[in-house]
Amino acid sequence: MSPLRILVLVILFYIGYRLIAGGRKKDSRKVESDKKSRVMPSSDILEEDPICKKLVPRQQAEQLDYNGNVYYFCSKKCCEEFRALHRKK
Repeated sequence: MSPLRILVLVILFYIGYRLIAGGRKKDSRKVESDKKSRVMPSSDILEEDPICKKLVPRQQAEQLDYNGNVYYFCSKKCCEEFRALHRKK
């Protein structure tokens, strides 16, 4: 085999390798972008904590029924603070 043929084969193998390896990288980027674009299920509505104003998913929030209204809190601490504020009134 002549050196020119060996050089051509090496270049062709390199191009083939880059095409295969490049395809794998694009797939991993696609998976990462899919993770970023995930949307919260519509059944899990965000509620605003009346004390600290954070948005909290309804299923994860502390709930308090007060005067016929349901309030959602990010933590027990915020819930207790709400109770303390409304006991004074």
